Amino acid sequence: MERIQATVLAGPPGEPFVDGWRVVLRLELHEQRLDQDTLWRCHELAMAAHSDRRLVFWEGAAPAHWVASFGRVMGHVLDAPGAELQMASRAWDTAAVRAWEAGMDGGHLLVGAVVHSPSGDVVGATVTTVQGGEARVAEQHDTAVLPEHRGGGLARWMKARQALRLHELFPTVESVTVTVNRQNASMLAVNQAVGFRLLRERLLVEASTHRLRACF
Repeated sequence: MERIQATVLAGPPGEPFVDGWRVVLRLELHEQRLDQDTLWRCHELAMAAHSDRRLVFWEGAAPAHWVASFGRVMGHVLDAPGAELQMASRAWDTAAVRAWEAGMDGGHLLVGAVVHSPSGDVVGATVTTVQGGEARVAEQHDTAVLPEHRGGGLARWMKARQALRLHELFPTVESVTVTVNRQNASMLAVNQAVGFRLLRERLLVEASTHRLRACF
């Protein structure tokens, strides 16, 4: 083991506590309040037309005819700035997708996806989990779009419709939270468009085990 990573709240007391550790990433925790203003904004964005593409949703395991292309999309989560510093590279074949889905036990898994109509493949996806039927807060995880389908507003379209779908299925949920790297300008803009607001900042920090041993 060469390095240890941790997250701390930006500012006191968290940041001074890890004085001397290297700041790897600055992360923003965003919250989307599912109030009427936000839902109306998402409704307007969800009505956008995207030629040859349609939105689909599923709960739990991906339908068999989409699992392979969904896995390909999830493999591009690491394209986001700094993502490789927060998660290890992994396979996203069918077996890996099924293992990932099984690891979501204890919560409701809701996936929104963009399907390219000519090919029938998933080309974008966003993932949300809800812990329990009476939960008040949902957690958004990964959002990704295949490189050749980026730049057309698909992420904004998906996340807007996902918020509406979440409200339909889980009316007790009042807000959605997500963590975004401050350097991920594209996703920051998408989040702002669909009503997310900054709650607080966290730092991903790192220190070498050699340095830590020298402190004792």
